[in-house]
Amino acid sequence: MRVLGEAWVRLRESIGKVEATKTWSLEWSRRTETRWSYDDELIDCFRFDDGYVTTVQYKRQGVRWQLTPGQVPLASALAMARLYLEHRLTPQTDREGRPFIGLADHGPVQVFEEIPPEPVEYVYLDGIRTLEEFPEFITADESLRSVFERMAPAQSRTSR
Repeated sequence: MRVLGEAWVRLRESIGKVEATKTWSLEWSRRTETRWSYDDELIDCFRFDDGYVTTVQYKRQGVRWQLTPGQVPLASALAMARLYLEHRLTPQTDREGRPFIGLADHGPVQVFEEIPPEPVEYVYLDGIRTLEEFPEFITADESLRSVFERMAPAQSRTSR
C-alpha cells in the first residue's frame, strides 16, 4: 500500500507539470450559482436549500460528482471548489461525513492508507465560514472574493 501512495504522489506531480500551461476560466458568477470550466470539465457551486453545493462534471463522459458532502456554508463550498481548481483534489469524507484533506510538507494530498507514506495533518473543510478562514494552501484572490460577495446571502434586516 505504501508503494501505491508513493506512486500516486509521483503521478500527481507529473500531471501537474503537463497541465500547468492550461488554466481554469470563470464562465459566470451569479447570485445563486458560479461556474468554472477547463476543457470538458465544469465546476459548479450553487445554492441548494439552506446551504451550498459544489460539483465537478466531465461533459464528454457524462460524469458528475459532489465535492461537498451535501449542503455546506458558502465559504466551505468555495474552498472545496478552489481545492479542485488549484490542486485537482477531491476532499475525502470521514465516518461522520465531514470533508477533509491531508496536508503534507509539499501541499495537500489525498490519504488512502491508514498509515500514509508521509506525515500528514488532516484539515477539515466543512466549518469554513469566511474567506479569511481558508487554509494556507487554498488561495482566496480578488476573483474569488468577488464570487463570494455576489453569492453571499443578503443580511437580514430588522426594523427598530
